[in-house]
Amino acid sequence: MRTLAVFARWPEPGRVKTRLAPALPQDLACALQRAMLEDTLRAARGARADRRVLAWAEAPADPLPTVPGFEIARQRGEDLGARLAFGFDALLAAGGPVVITGADAPETEPARLDAALDALAASDLVLGATLDGGYDLVGLAAPAPGLFAGISWSTPRARAETEDRARARDLRLRTLEPIADVDTPADLVALIGRMLVASAPPRATTTALADMGLLPR
Repeated sequence: MRTLAVFARWPEPGRVKTRLAPALPQDLACALQRAMLEDTLRAARGARADRRVLAWAEAPADPLPTVPGFEIARQRGEDLGARLAFGFDALLAAGGPVVITGADAPETEPARLDAALDALAASDLVLGATLDGGYDLVGLAAPAPGLFAGISWSTPRARAETEDRARARDLRLRTLEPIADVDTPADLVALIGRMLVASAPPRATTTALADMGLLPR
């Protein structure tokens, strides 16, 4: 069974996309995060996965809202490494490869998610590189205890540290071509520039930026 999980932070102003300040106030940063998540979920629905899961971080008490086509779960752990470890342990228990993607790269397409899942037929670990030195998705074919502990998350070293650790464990590694994610004001400016010339930009993100007056309607 091919499992695809989307890891997202619960959209609450002041708690999401905080590094976009001062380019965007808290309410607009939250609106952008919601839109990017919507585009990520759309891409996930188009991927060739047998099981899809949306896992929330810092979500309110139950009941959590349903999302068509997705099981709903909670992330657990003190940092991203712990949350990934818990998520993989839980999802891999059902059998088959697992890919976990974030929601910070709204231009992600189903083909990228399919490539990650396909790679796990011949690799132990797949990373979806981002231009800032991190990764937007990660997949495992089998449990890899301790792989994500102590990684310098949210730094340009995150991907290199994970790759080094994988090689030290003799894991077969596949790294996908880099994609842009959106964390900082500079990332936002670059995204707007790409949207202006894209033939098929991500729909929800385009609408959100147009509502903010940052893209023409």
